[in-house]
Amino acid sequence: MSAPSSSEKSSIWSVINIVIGLAIGGVVLLWVLAFVVKGLGSLIPAPKADPAAVAAAAAPAPAAGIPALEITIKPDSANPLAYDTKSISAKAGQKVKLTFNNNHPTLPQPHNFVLGKLGVDKGKMMGIAMGAMTLVDKGYIPESADILANTKLLQPGQTETIEFTLPAAGEYNYICTFPGHGAIMNGTITVQ
Repeated sequence: MSAPSSSEKSSIWSVINIVIGLAIGGVVLLWVLAFVVKGLGSLIPAPKADPAAVAAAAAPAPAAGIPALEITIKPDSANPLAYDTKSISAKAGQKVKLTFNNNHPTLPQPHNFVLGKLGVDKGKMMGIAMGAMTLVDKGYIPESADILANTKLLQPGQTETIEFTLPAAGEYNYICTFPGHGAIMNGTITVQ
């Protein structure tokens, strides 16, 4: 068996280059379509809410007799692009006082904490994060009816405390919406 000629070698590489180019182009096209569908929606102003509807949708009062849950969360020491707490348990109607301490000794990064409402699954939270990729001036946090609570975008060394009430039993997913972080920087609050 003889060695392939140089024209056979170049035609193989041409085919490989075309396949790689098509794969990269397909991925870029899918990303651009996802950005256009989710990203531009965040640029359209939300309609003004009726004050009566806002009052009716106000968070419920904390359940009587249940002490507030105090949580401190920070970037994980082993992986600074993940939260140190991936799972939290709480009770329905419980008030939560969450402190996000953005300190990491070896890899300081900006982060935030965005909590979705009951029933907003991790896939939808990732969509919210992808839609926020262009919202630099808003700390990568979109205006969304699916968000229950959030911190601002915290620079390394900053801390913020937020308070919210978990109105009903179920799962509440949280995520960092800084571009690229949400895939592993996420977790769930399970309410019983």
